[in-house]
Amino acid sequence: MKAQQFRNLPDLEQDLMELVRQVPAGRVSTYGSLAEALGNPVAARWVGHFLLHHQHRPDCPCHRLVRADGSLGQYAAGGLPEKAQRLAAEGVEVQDGVVDLLRFGFDRFQSGRPLARLTRIQEEIAAEVSLRGRRASPRLVAGVDVSYTSSAEGVAAYVLVESRTGRRLWTKTIRRPVRFPYITSYLSFREIPLLLDLIDEVLAAGQMAELLLVDGSGILHPRGAGIASHIGVAASVPTIGVTKKLLCGRVDLDDMDALESRPVLYNGKEIGAAIRPTAGSRRPIFVSPGNRVSLATAESIVRRLLLGRRLPEPLYWADRLSRSDARAGL
Repeated sequence: MKAQQFRNLPDLEQDLMELVRQVPAGRVSTYGSLAEALGNPVAARWVGHFLLHHQHRPDCPCHRLVRADGSLGQYAAGGLPEKAQRLAAEGVEVQDGVVDLLRFGFDRFQSGRPLARLTRIQEEIAAEVSLRGRRASPRLVAGVDVSYTSSAEGVAAYVLVESRTGRRLWTKTIRRPVRFPYITSYLSFREIPLLLDLIDEVLAAGQMAELLLVDGSGILHPRGAGIASHIGVAASVPTIGVTKKLLCGRVDLDDMDALESRPVLYNGKEIGAAIRPTAGSRRPIFVSPGNRVSLATAESIVRRLLLGRRLPEPLYWADRLSRSDARAGL
């Protein structure tokens, strides 16, 4: 799998607006239909958010988009009366704020389905993931995390630590524009171009760790390829994913003791572990191997790096560093 695949990504905003322009006058479509035309209905929430906040022009046909039940939803250029008035002028009947989708609905889009193509990349990544690798605890571990500014930029941080003590040895941050939106289960494509650039600079400085902890899922992902797996395969490095939220799967979280772990099951397989990091934290973290690490080894390494905080030390400091640089500028 070539890293270049993650640097040449579709322009989803442009693709979405091309679909919006396909909805003819006198018809309406839904946010879900647009998401399906992009390649995955999970993008419906992003579609609605983007259309509410996009750079609206007078000739924009976004008033032709409604919710799944036919209700008008919000409108970037004004209130619901204005949206209803524009639809009525095109021959669309609006009764009590609702459009009859059986009469006026449109979903015959011509689309390259870019999200479907990205799904195939995830499936290819999942097929390349290896859960075999080192068993001994590495001497040097790094954490990587990304935070965002208010100007569509991302700040990626790398923090190298000594695994035995958690002592910070070296840090690096970079700032880049971020063009891919946040869509659940597609986080990799938003952050990987930035993280691969960061890893290139780390390698050039001779400061690459034996193993990376990544703020994101590994195989604990609906398609078995979260961001930790993407980085592990694309950069050929051992990785572990650590998240604060469970993206998929089932786990019993009742009455967990401090540092206790519970298996996360998905489709009948154990693909991750929930760990309660401290006695003072009721919320667990979720650990899964990314690449070239077994589940048992991933859990063991993360447990050793939990030194009284909710996050393991490399990720705790990477999170703080990316946030502080995002606020202050580099």
